[in-house]
Amino acid sequence: MSMIKRSVLARQFGIKTWREFPPMNTSLGTMLHNQTGSWRYLKPIYEDKTPPCQNACPAGNDIEGWIKLLQNGDFKQAYWHLKREQPFPAMLGRVCFTFCEPACNRLELDEAVGIRELERFLGDQVPLSTPHPDLPDGNGKRLAVVGSGPAGMSAAYYGRLLGYDVHLFEALPVMGGVLRVGIPAYRLPRELVEAEFEGLKNMGIVMKPNTPVGDVEALAKLRNAFDYIFLATGVHLSMKLLVKGEDEGRGVLSGLALLKKVAQSEPVHLGKKTAIIGGGNTAIDCARTAVRMGCDVTVLYRRSEAEMPAHPEEVREAREEGVQFRFLAAPERIELNEDGFVTKLVCSEMRLGPPDESGRRRPEKKEGALFDIMTDTIVTAIGERPDFSYLKDAVPIENGILHPDENLQVHAALNGNAKIYAGGDIIDMPHTVVHAVAAGKKAVIAMDCDHKGKHISEVMESIAVGNGSALSFSKYMEWKPVNSVSQNLRKVVDSEKIVYDYFQKVPRTKREDPDADSRKRSFDVYSRTFTGDDAQKEAARCLHCGRCTECDNCLIFCPDMSVLYKGSDRFGYAFDYDYCKGCGICFTECPRHAISMVEEETPVPEEV
Repeated sequence: MSMIKRSVLARQFGIKTWREFPPMNTSLGTMLHNQTGSWRYLKPIYEDKTPPCQNACPAGNDIEGWIKLLQNGDFKQAYWHLKREQPFPAMLGRVCFTFCEPACNRLELDEAVGIRELERFLGDQVPLSTPHPDLPDGNGKRLAVVGSGPAGMSAAYYGRLLGYDVHLFEALPVMGGVLRVGIPAYRLPRELVEAEFEGLKNMGIVMKPNTPVGDVEALAKLRNAFDYIFLATGVHLSMKLLVKGEDEGRGVLSGLALLKKVAQSEPVHLGKKTAIIGGGNTAIDCARTAVRMGCDVTVLYRRSEAEMPAHPEEVREAREEGVQFRFLAAPERIELNEDGFVTKLVCSEMRLGPPDESGRRRPEKKEGALFDIMTDTIVTAIGERPDFSYLKDAVPIENGILHPDENLQVHAALNGNAKIYAGGDIIDMPHTVVHAVAAGKKAVIAMDCDHKGKHISEVMESIAVGNGSALSFSKYMEWKPVNSVSQNLRKVVDSEKIVYDYFQKVPRTKREDPDADSRKRSFDVYSRTFTGDDAQKEAARCLHCGRCTECDNCLIFCPDMSVLYKGSDRFGYAFDYDYCKGCGICFTECPRHAISMVEEETPVPEEV
């Protein structure tokens, strides 16, 4: 009987080791006495590692874990597993800029797995008002979160999971911050954001809308009433163009003001033509909003499209909806009529010079090269900055942002005992929703280490994911992973570790969305969520990088039959090191790099 056939039979009949087979020739006996494992100097071990998608996610989302559960049809379990590291899949599944997908190892084969679409699907499987099923009792400590944007929501969520009495303060009459008034409804439905806060409320988090912490005295009161404070007040002040006509012109408004007015159903009159100045995501959101209000829209950006910071998908969809772009152009002055209304925007042609401090090529004016854009309204979206007037001089501010320490703690000259932390757009980090969520998680872990007297730097090192800044809340909580094997979260599996010969090309599952003419007629959400069949079909494309899927390759290819199947009631395999020679065939033939080769421990001889 061949070794491959014996291995397959072992799996079929539940034989866990070749020693359970009868000898092939009983008259000749067996070779069980010859423990060939003594020849070994390297040995294989099963070790789940970090897939590149998880490594690229700022929040350390265990993407492979919940995709495996989704693929098996365990939608509800997959939902709660996803929420361990990224607690708002219904929102992020719609607005995240998919840092994970460009890192997907499947790109070497065909197309990246549609991770955001799968996350959105799971986010829609459980009512968002459902509280977390495993809430702990209170730990006796109180946490005040100032600002209810994504960083504040994240801090509140993880704080409650750690037993804190959480109060969430918001200056606006509605909860959600930028999620509620800064992202257009066609991207993120208002009712979805409201439902997320119902879920937080049902977890026992106290909501405080219409409660601004407007000055240093109010902040000092919080320090006396709470044990910890998390500042996540966001960016609400638009940068100025600093050109003639900007301040006195009727018909000049900031991008944030436009988005906020539309979100709160306040009247806005843009006229027939609108010029948007800026190249970031706010500029694109404003442009697509103006299109839905019936305007002819032109976006002006002072650099080329290659340097544009807006997400390419948003730029593409804006073009499809009729937005015009004029690159290498910067405003020179705004001309007004006798009544103070905007008549035209005078612009300078630009060229790109050497790189500046951002690494992008610096825009420079072409002398005398001017052109006019006739417009009724000018929307400025060249950047936003925080409003720190409530802090006065109590907290040092440099270059318009807070600079907490590496654990996000802020050292403030204020009365009271509460320790202050900060995150989101008010600190030096990318201004995205998922980065904000990651900051809220990190800050709460740091608070909890302080509360429990843990050594913060050691904890942060032990729960770090991959080679980035993401942290594993699951590991901090000692929650079990999907696979019941040892984990090495710091080891990232790149494409060179994948044996692509074992995988077939499969086209990405496409989402059927309406055309641009249909979707720009209203602010209704136009993108559709996957069906269950489509979600499982797309989940099946996942390579499960670095994670064992019990594919049996190690069992089949082992020449010494030293791979032991644990049985149908337990996950995975084990090695019979009495007979494993350390040849590495299992390591080489593992499609996903779930096996590592490590040096054999050398016994230290006893001293005579």
